[in-house]
Amino acid sequence: MPAWVPPVARYMAVGLETTLLISVATAAAATLLGVILGSLMTLRLRLITVPIRAYVEVWRGLPIIVTLFFIFFMLPAVGINLPAFYAALIGLTLWTSANCAEITRGAVKSIPHGQHMAALALGLSWAQSMRWVVLPQAYRRMLPPLVSLLTNLVQSTALVYIIGILELTRSANVQRERLAILGDSHSLEIYGAVMVVYFLICLPLTRASAHLERRLVV
Repeated sequence: MPAWVPPVARYMAVGLETTLLISVATAAAATLLGVILGSLMTLRLRLITVPIRAYVEVWRGLPIIVTLFFIFFMLPAVGINLPAFYAALIGLTLWTSANCAEITRGAVKSIPHGQHMAALALGLSWAQSMRWVVLPQAYRRMLPPLVSLLTNLVQSTALVYIIGILELTRSANVQRERLAILGDSHSLEIYGAVMVVYFLICLPLTRASAHLERRLVV
């Protein structure tokens, strides 16, 4: 970063980089896992659907902070120690993938059953019919809520502050406390900048979600 950039801004830029990294990594992992689980939830096999439903209900039902506490503070009690960064990734992925699975299940269920039967009649396996016939149609219904979920994910990354990760919010608070020792915390400027950054990230996502809903959902 150029030398003329104020130290406070440079420090907060490091936090922003962490926020974006966590958001992107979680979105990729959770989307892949959520689409797989959501597709499997449409099967009529209780041996498969019941455990997945339990997974979805548990991680959607728990506050994200509680999930982060469980992974970071409780797992060490059974000998599983994870760095804070990976604990945050896992915690956010559990919550996001559970929501993604529910979105996928709803989208797949909305496709007429005749599409499934036609694919099977052509000799495609269940996995092939999902990949080549059903999911390409379901994505039109999945994409708007998935983009909205990504917006919530970006906002939720602020919660990883609680387990000590230097993301955008924590980096701002550290700088505020440092400047307070020097006599002026500049709280208005610092937290105002945080609000603007989150707004600039999330506004395009919310607008994209609304646009996709108008264009794709039929």
